[in-house]
Amino acid sequence: MEQGNDKTIELTIDKLVTGGKGLGRHDGQAIFVPMAAPGDKVRVEPALSKKGYQEARLVEILEPGPGRREAPCPYYNECGGCDLQHLDDNAQQQARRDILLDCFTRLGKLDVSEALLDADEAPALGYRNKIRLSAHPTGLYGMKKRGSHDVVPLENCLVMADPYAEIIQPYLRMLPPVEQIVARMDGQGGWLLSLYGPPARAKVLKKILGEQVDQAPAPGLQGVQYNNRPMWGRMYLVIEVAGHKFRVSHQSFFQNNLGVAEQAVATVRAWLESDHPSGGDLADLYGGVGLFTLTLSDRFDRILYVDSDSSAVLDARENRRRDAAIRDKITVHQGEVDKALADPEVKEAISWPDACVVVDPPRTGLGKPVLASLGELKPKTIIYMSCDPATLARDCGTLTQAGYQVKRVKPLPMFPQTSHLETLVHLARD
Repeated sequence: MEQGNDKTIELTIDKLVTGGKGLGRHDGQAIFVPMAAPGDKVRVEPALSKKGYQEARLVEILEPGPGRREAPCPYYNECGGCDLQHLDDNAQQQARRDILLDCFTRLGKLDVSEALLDADEAPALGYRNKIRLSAHPTGLYGMKKRGSHDVVPLENCLVMADPYAEIIQPYLRMLPPVEQIVARMDGQGGWLLSLYGPPARAKVLKKILGEQVDQAPAPGLQGVQYNNRPMWGRMYLVIEVAGHKFRVSHQSFFQNNLGVAEQAVATVRAWLESDHPSGGDLADLYGGVGLFTLTLSDRFDRILYVDSDSSAVLDARENRRRDAAIRDKITVHQGEVDKALADPEVKEAISWPDACVVVDPPRTGLGKPVLASLGELKPKTIIYMSCDPATLARDCGTLTQAGYQVKRVKPLPMFPQTSHLETLVHLARD
């Protein structure tokens, strides 16, 4: 590692860390470099100094690491939507695996290398069923520039599934200008548009949409909302996963990779068939629109569903209502999970010691009150689905102190081309 004649530094990237930045060292200090790859020898320019580390800008790749490649997307150097396209598929998978193990070691104080399973195969492009776009002065829409609020106008997005490129992207140019667009697809050719912008533009939009009486304004379009108010059609999609149909409203969370959502359900079912007896009770905490409530319903006698999001709960109630075979065994509770687990009536809804609990919390993780309640209720099995390896590792560390063992850890290829990690963990009481 050498200091150049200017303010640049030469160093070797040792690995990627949470968030996708490369980590190298200079004079014993950690330096984090975006767009770097493990094994890269690079020239960087220090950009921001913090206590104990620096952030730097990549100036030149002196010698590429073994997994580096030319990114397939022409917008990659600017667009902030992906951050690992400069790595080939194997290098991406290894980087995410290393990040996961590192988080468990550092933050959870756990060695899960023996429990870590391989990720299943999944398409690396054309997989995503939802995108959020912002307006650009040219009239096109695009993603925010990496590290900026500026917008990179996009003619296409390679990670988006059909029919985005062929139908949705061209249709957006026919609409009156708005500030932001969210497009979501159902995996069967149907799609939904949520538009956001000045209130006065709603009249123009409604007039344009009103001209289409006998057919949809565009092939497959199911509904259009403007500032969360219906303009045309309906405000939800019907998405099928693992043989079950889910109503998903425009404001409700649902996995953005439907193929890997199927993988997640199949993995959980296989784990339960191996280690958790049929019958008994299930608690689906942070249940969303009821993905695990419905897809695991045949294995349990009683099911407790909990979520705080009003849109998701409305969808979950509707999804329960439409399935006559299981509706009577499901109790739906709207509220914060920590408060629900402290509510005597909710606690008595199922028998906890023999129960299976599925948790799919936001990035912040479970939090101390929920972890304390689970430690007190002592369910037999916990299935933890996480989108943040740091909070996952922290929470699993706490649960092991409460008497649980990490039996299996499985990375899910939910977000190829990015450093985002979706992970399933199987915990069981010792």
